[in-house]
Amino acid sequence: MKTKLMQITHDLAIGGLQQVVVNLCRSIDRDKFDVSVLCLRSLGEFVPEVEKLGIKVHYLPQKKNGTDYCSFLKVAKILRQEKIEVIHTHNTQPFIDGTIGALLSCVKKIVHTDHARDFPDKFRYMLAEHVMSYFAYRVVGVSEHTSENLINYEKISSKKIMTIENGIDGSRFEVDIDQQKKRKELGIRSKGPVIGLGVRLAKQKGITYLLQAMPQVVNAYPDITLIIVGDGELKTELQAEAKQLGINNNVLFLGARLDIPELLKLFDVYVLPSLWEGMPMVLLEAMAAGCPVVATDVGGVSKVIDSKQNGLLVAPQEPEQLAGAVIQLLTDEQLQKKYAEKALQKFKKKFSAEIMTKQYEHLYLRT
Repeated sequence: MKTKLMQITHDLAIGGLQQVVVNLCRSIDRDKFDVSVLCLRSLGEFVPEVEKLGIKVHYLPQKKNGTDYCSFLKVAKILRQEKIEVIHTHNTQPFIDGTIGALLSCVKKIVHTDHARDFPDKFRYMLAEHVMSYFAYRVVGVSEHTSENLINYEKISSKKIMTIENGIDGSRFEVDIDQQKKRKELGIRSKGPVIGLGVRLAKQKGITYLLQAMPQVVNAYPDITLIIVGDGELKTELQAEAKQLGINNNVLFLGARLDIPELLKLFDVYVLPSLWEGMPMVLLEAMAAGCPVVATDVGGVSKVIDSKQNGLLVAPQEPEQLAGAVIQLLTDEQLQKKYAEKALQKFKKKFSAEIMTKQYEHLYLRT
């Protein structure tokens, strides 16, 4: 008999958390698990990909005005209807609504993953997760740093905590592209280098510091293009900042896109200037695509990038350091090649979706 498993998430929009859900759906042993997904807030761009796998996606419509404090009852109803045996929740709201719904519908096991935040979080969230942890079989952190935060700030028992590092399907990034055609498609008129990143346009990602670094980079490479992929609450503000800094002709804001594997093949350097992170999926994607990385040394980033071995790490909120690292890599093609090769080797050894999924499967099936 297959175990009936449901992944519970806010949505299946473009984001690191959502990619973990998609990779679990793609890699899980379908002979052992009958898997489905429940979205609590909205659907998202990854829904067609999940449904293409033959996996059912449920959606919990939200109230038009205000918060639905009884949404756990709707979750419980779906869990009963689908006869779910194991739930895997992702971040705070799914943990709360999923756990209470599971308790009301006699779900046998609750596994939860925290995908990293800037701690301390709001007290009510930390308290709620502490309480929910009593009912979870395991609470997973996506990096040792995240796991330590859950113990230190939420006082979750260390016996409940374990770390499972994120993984992705590397085969999706083994693509060949016509670079000139891609440049033309994106509207890149110069022949200079291309750097970029694909993230939510939110404070966490520190994009303002990358923009502040760009005048120095542009001074060294006047025809450089910075590509920023993604949407978020800071988009208008960041566009205005680029204009204010006089670099708007060197920066392209592309919005949310699904052609990240192709874009990574276009980038000479991937730059992630985050203020905090758990285990960034975007760095794993860059590694799998053979794109050299400059990133800030925060959270679990140093578990992925060994500075001066397979990429360069700098301090957060330091535009001059960021600019210096980007210029160093752009100036040395042999160093770019070395870092890309070393990063790809590490990815294949530690961060494949198969490795991650096997660890979760073990949790789902343990009694």
